[in-house]
Amino acid sequence: MGLSDHRKSRFGLGAAVLAGCVGLMSLAGSAQAADKVDFATQIKPLLKESCVKCHSLDNPRKQAAAGLRLDDKAAALKGGKHAGKAIVPGKSEESLAYTLLKGPVTVDGKKIDAMPKNPKRGEAFKPLTDAQITLIKNWIDQGANWSE
Repeated sequence: MGLSDHRKSRFGLGAAVLAGCVGLMSLAGSAQAADKVDFATQIKPLLKESCVKCHSLDNPRKQAAAGLRLDDKAAALKGGKHAGKAIVPGKSEESLAYTLLKGPVTVDGKKIDAMPKNPKRGEAFKPLTDAQITLIKNWIDQGANWSE
């Protein structure tokens, strides 16, 4: 194989690798589309199970914990009594609801406990799984769509 043939072979290999990468990128793009989080089937049941018991008006105190309602889109996007928005569509890291799922947070010098809290004394604490927290993060990052 002469020098010219060797260069052609390397060019052919490089083109094949580039074509393969482009193909993988398009597959990854279609996989991301398939991973779109659905509010009605994935997020709403999660909020109902872990959050709405305290963050709605449907509890014994008839008052949403920290003034944050998660049973109503407009109220959830408005936020509660703490500084910062509970849910910032497209920005999970700026969303207090998401950051509190990962652990306690200090806002305006006040420590806010991680969520969800223990519901009642004697009841088992059921923190969200890493997969559930990631699901909420992805939902917020995808725009926090509340469509049923």
